[in-house]
Amino acid sequence: MNPPISELDSNGLIELVRERELDGPEVLQVLRSPYCTVQVAEMVASHPRLMDSHAVRERLASFPGFTFARAMDLIGTLPWTSLLSLAQQPRTPPVIRRQSERKLLLQLPSMTLGEKIALARRTHRALLRVLIASGDSQVLTALLDNPRLVENDILVILNTTEPPPEFFADLARHHRWGQYQEVRRALVACPHTPLPLALSVLVQLAPGELRRLLEHPGTPERVCDAALALQERETLGLRRVARADDGSANIAENEVIRSLSDDGDGGAAQPPENFR
Repeated sequence: MNPPISELDSNGLIELVRERELDGPEVLQVLRSPYCTVQVAEMVASHPRLMDSHAVRERLASFPGFTFARAMDLIGTLPWTSLLSLAQQPRTPPVIRRQSERKLLLQLPSMTLGEKIALARRTHRALLRVLIASGDSQVLTALLDNPRLVENDILVILNTTEPPPEFFADLARHHRWGQYQEVRRALVACPHTPLPLALSVLVQLAPGELRRLLEHPGTPERVCDAALALQERETLGLRRVARADDGSANIAENEVIRSLSDDGDGGAAQPPENFR
């Protein structure tokens, strides 16, 4: 009975690769072994059948001691998922990590929308700004679920780009970012935020945030008018948010939004449904 691959030393691995017809999972076990040498890796790379697996090629591309030229040849054959893995794995040599990122950037224009969305949810910081600059609403919304995204990235999206209108509602409703006061204030102050949404978020800002908003030079005029109206209500001792007896209607909020977002022809913009 053959011993498990995990128990083989370098000589045992050499004999195994030379004499047995390994399948994909077994080859990966060999390459992950702490006793796998460059000689063993080269033997694996010399078998065309084994190299059909992109997981094997990915592992070889980051193998310590593999020549740069050989690693680059392998990188050129990898799908974007493997390139992303190489770019994010700590074991990947720095030069191979950078080349994987470069190759991934070159592939980005030809990727499908679904692939870009998947990449946005998983990518690391080196590629975040490129995806932000794409301006695609679904890609930007997917970025909101990326655990590597930080508050400053949201502010960059709002202050240096012009996202599609639907992105703003996705941001306001997001389970994480919709709760950040700095993000909410930036959302209200952004000149590209649809006015009904900006006003809907505005009425939920703390008094201190209203003051900061009014001091911000780029805040749209009608948003400033709404902020002043809310401050006036508080000065008069009126509740900013008043609800009907059944607790369902936000009367004061709706009055403020209706009065300040009237489009001039009798229509009134309403806050997005289920915003909270």
